[in-house]
Amino acid sequence: MDQSLSDIGIISAYRFADDGSATKLDITNLDAELADPRGWLWLHFSLANRRCHDWLATRAPLSDIARETLLDPDEHIRLDIFGDEIAGVLPDLHQEFMQEGDDLMRVHFAISPRLMITTRRRPLRAIELTRRAIDLGRRFPTPISLFDAIADQFADVIGRYSAGLGDELDIVENHVLHDEVDDERMRLGRVRLQAIRTRRQLSQIRALFHRVEMREDVESEALVTAMRKLAQKFDALDYEFGAIYERARLLQDEIAGRMTAITNRRLFTLSILTACLLPSTLVTGFFGMNTKDMPFQTGDGGTWYALMLVIAAGGLTWWLLRRTKAL
Repeated sequence: MDQSLSDIGIISAYRFADDGSATKLDITNLDAELADPRGWLWLHFSLANRRCHDWLATRAPLSDIARETLLDPDEHIRLDIFGDEIAGVLPDLHQEFMQEGDDLMRVHFAISPRLMITTRRRPLRAIELTRRAIDLGRRFPTPISLFDAIADQFADVIGRYSAGLGDELDIVENHVLHDEVDDERMRLGRVRLQAIRTRRQLSQIRALFHRVEMREDVESEALVTAMRKLAQKFDALDYEFGAIYERARLLQDEIAGRMTAITNRRLFTLSILTACLLPSTLVTGFFGMNTKDMPFQTGDGGTWYALMLVIAAGGLTWWLLRRTKAL
């Protein structure tokens, strides 16, 4: 049956020769391409197209377990090896037009000796960068080497993401040092949320790669070598995000301390003003009573005398506060 690539949701398709050079496929008969013994194929599907579900479930030349992994709505990070096939789910940053998004999405993949299939629901950054590298002439002699490149691109993307979070913390730190803390708590909270969310997934990935590296039933030396290198790279990334989270936590403590100090200064000022005005209020309250024999009622300048008493009462209070070292 002839079907165009777009009809079954294929975003991109490449045939790789034995030397790793790639040819972009623009075909109408995918079954014939799969039957061609030359080299190996990479097919990248969009799960937003419902027709690809039928093709992957019934006609993809993979085992039932690999097919289920490609279509599984469960997006827990995993990597399974059964025989000569590898299948799993890994994270990738969302690609928003020409920029990297903040959301971590999922890429499902299945690898056999002559075929690699990847699926996604929304555009992904590492996949897009790998595709551009292929168009620029980068060579991948085996599906394992392409998988290694995609995971390595994701590590690079996450590394740049980590640098961006570090820049955000630099801005927050500069504002905190200048006591401009009112608007920084929300920004710092976002950085902490993004750092801990990313670190959780990095921890899962590094543990996953370390487990594959230690498995004795893995026959592919290329896969073990790739897992070892990727595990080391994700160990470093996990450390970076741990440092970012710890730095953000310390900055949050610093902001809390500075906010407490600012609040205490304001309360101290308010307390001094209250103490200075209290005797004056007492004097004005006394002269405001509607009773007989109030002083300064019969002579001239009574108002000014009362004002002088108010000022004197405030000054006396100020002197007493200074004397007792309350100020």
